[in-house]
Amino acid sequence: MINKLNKQSLRKLLLDKRRLLTKQAIYDKSIKIAEKLIKSDKYQQSEKIMLYISTNSEVQTRGIIEYSLKTNKKVFVPLIIQDKHEIIPSLIKNYETEIAPGSLGIFQPKEEFQRYFPADILDLVIVPGVAFSEKGHRLGRGGGYYDRFLKRLSKGACTIGLAFEMQIVKELSLEKNDMPVDCIITEERIIQTNQDKR
Repeated sequence: MINKLNKQSLRKLLLDKRRLLTKQAIYDKSIKIAEKLIKSDKYQQSEKIMLYISTNSEVQTRGIIEYSLKTNKKVFVPLIIQDKHEIIPSLIKNYETEIAPGSLGIFQPKEEFQRYFPADILDLVIVPGVAFSEKGHRLGRGGGYYDRFLKRLSKGACTIGLAFEMQIVKELSLEKNDMPVDCIITEERIIQTNQDKR
């Protein structure tokens, strides 16, 4: 039944469901997901990584960001340019001192720490989502920011969605601009989607 709902209803249903998770459950599941990501070949081989900064109910990324900085990876986070409906990768060097709430209430680099880079330098992009299908299709928050951004990546870049198992659905209805991810990591499994996106 869940997959027959339209995007708006599905988005609301899954966001409501995710908000019911306790802080402890989010923390425990996020730790398992982070461990799987960090052990993956793609993560190990990547030098320039972009990670979203998580909201309270998403798979938590702060630990991954801090670990990546500590292990000398170049870490980028999304900078939202609201009037252009765009995301720009911004290099960060210290999570604690450089990050604050930005437009749309989403955490991003403070103005004095915004260091813009082109999307095509990235090796790996960690993508958030409200839902993912096993084929790698993604339901976002509805702004289309990530779909537009993912089109600007280089051909060799890898995209990985992080999600709780409850966010995986059998199918998602697709629109022509929707960009699938290469892989999805949940607390229970790693789903290789084998998508030829470009």
